[in-house]
Amino acid sequence: MVNVAFLGPLGTYSHQAALQQFPDAGTVYTPVETIPQCFEELANDKSLDYAVVPLENSTNGQVVFTYDILRDLMNGCEKYNGNEALPELEIVAEQYVSIDLCLIASGAIDLTSFGKETDVKVYSHPQVWGQTTNYLKRLGQKVGSLRLIDSASTSGAVQMCCEEGNSVANEVSLAIASSTAANLHTAHILDGPINDKRGNTTRFLTLRRRKPKEPPLAARPSSPITKDQKVSILTFVVKQDSPGSLVDVLNVLKEHQINMCSISSRPYHYPKENENSIQQEDTESKKRKWQYIFFIEVNHDSSVDWTLVIAGISSNSLKFCFWGTFYRNIRYFETS
Repeated sequence: MVNVAFLGPLGTYSHQAALQQFPDAGTVYTPVETIPQCFEELANDKSLDYAVVPLENSTNGQVVFTYDILRDLMNGCEKYNGNEALPELEIVAEQYVSIDLCLIASGAIDLTSFGKETDVKVYSHPQVWGQTTNYLKRLGQKVGSLRLIDSASTSGAVQMCCEEGNSVANEVSLAIASSTAANLHTAHILDGPINDKRGNTTRFLTLRRRKPKEPPLAARPSSPITKDQKVSILTFVVKQDSPGSLVDVLNVLKEHQINMCSISSRPYHYPKENENSIQQEDTESKKRKWQYIFFIEVNHDSSVDWTLVIAGISSNSLKFCFWGTFYRNIRYFETS
């Protein structure tokens, strides 16, 4: 039996990502309240096997909470091999979830019956309003009144809608959420997808406690196109803020003909001094603001001598961390 933590409650897109990666009967899905808690629970609760966290969105970019936690885990790492951090967690899979929003009701309702005598309340997470502006504008023009009510999550919005029901004539309670949330609460999907921008997708990572000798999880869904294609995620801090310091690291990839899929950065905070920290920073570097940690993703070619790659990155960075190597998901290649 596999126990998977994810950003709850049940019915969220994180829950959907967990279902896609772990569809087997008997899997236990454990919702937690925050992204940091996903990491903390996995590290400390041995009853958990994996955690699923959002990494980035095709429209809005980085999920900064996740990036910053990876940064802080590298900073606070107690185990090193030279200047390579060996945190207790590793990345072993990725999933992609389409952010398709639906209009949901507790029971079957005919949308064509809505008119100027109909008063409508819609529950959802505040972020949803900006993603369904055009649809809600058209709905508001059709009905007598339209109230948008914030909820803590889209799944919670469906629960509120179902609890309220639609027993009063000409007063309708609806929710905007995913089909997963509708199915969870045995609600009815009246229309969908209703989001203004189609193709919006969130990428999720699956982590486990570090097991260097065990392979990553199988790709879900499996595909002959990506069967043997792997990618690796690396974070690093350059030795100094000087011309070419970042290029020196990236040239290691070029020298070994390694394709870099992406690069991004987050503000870097030097860790407090302790006996486990790598103490190579000069005094001025510790005082200087506007330092950054870099995140890169590369294709993991099995023909490459990765011992030499690691040695090259090590000699050109202050500290670095390989977060894991995993199979590329077929949905990475979708064009819309």
